[in-house]
Amino acid sequence: MDALDKNLLTEIQKRFPLESTPYASLGKRLGLSEEEVLARLKNLKEKGILRQIGAIFNPQALGFKTSLVAAAAPKYNFKKAAEIINAYPGVSHNYLRDHFFNLWFTIAVPPGEDLKSVVASLMARAQVERYLLLPILKIFHIAVVYDFAEENNSDEVTFSLPEEKFFTPDEKTISLVRLTQEDLPRVSRPFKELGKKVGLSEEEVISWLKKGLETGMIRRFAGLVRHNRAGLRGNVMVAWQIPQEKLDQVGKFLAKEKKITHCYERKSYPDWPYNLYTMIHARELDEAMSYVKSLASQIDAQKYLPLITLKELKKIRLKLFW
Repeated sequence: MDALDKNLLTEIQKRFPLESTPYASLGKRLGLSEEEVLARLKNLKEKGILRQIGAIFNPQALGFKTSLVAAAAPKYNFKKAAEIINAYPGVSHNYLRDHFFNLWFTIAVPPGEDLKSVVASLMARAQVERYLLLPILKIFHIAVVYDFAEENNSDEVTFSLPEEKFFTPDEKTISLVRLTQEDLPRVSRPFKELGKKVGLSEEEVISWLKKGLETGMIRRFAGLVRHNRAGLRGNVMVAWQIPQEKLDQVGKFLAKEKKITHCYERKSYPDWPYNLYTMIHARELDEAMSYVKSLASQIDAQKYLPLITLKELKKIRLKLFW
């Protein structure tokens, strides 16, 4: 990537314009023509660096129940277990990690279904006897923005949705969620193209997206980047055991760290005392591990567990209302 590519990637992650001609607007900010913006985005997509541009929804706000699950799949049955887990449409990410709990996946269960029952059924079919449900209790940082112009992540911090802000989706909402969670068309007026598919005007689609952002139903409308293709190969999830009285202080501190893209409080158990989770991305694994040690010293963490990703088993955008 050249400097213009890096600036463009940073811009679409942070400030994608919700207006009639967004690619032309991006070009004005960066000193490029609309045609050059479209050509560069096409090239970044073909290289696998740009995943897509679209709406990133808050699934809980639309009635979905979500959790991280840590599963101990026996070695003799590992491949079959991973296939069964990956086949569930609400599983968007699944990683092999270097621990007794070797499969780590995220799951979203649609409205009307019970999360615990769905996971228990999935684990039974996968022949996994031991697993942990690790739902989010508090969000300290969730905005995944790689700032390629400054070679660090955004310091934007987002917090969990207030309890009262949940939405009962009608047919129009479901249609627009399905439509806008897909990759935005690379045409001069993409929101006009989307509107045609659901019988709405360009202005109505843009207005709906802006309202979704204001209410918290939509977290961001942005470009999503494959960090490993963009040169970030050191990826480590760290489970921290933090005293409850220090959790807010530590969570807010880690949320502002440049290499951390996710920071959550999650459910803990007597035999699994880890309650704070961070996702760290660095250029190389050695750099990431050194960074973890530095953080542990800064927050005086006595017990923590770096979980290195050995293999990516599934990684897709979570598609709601499948």
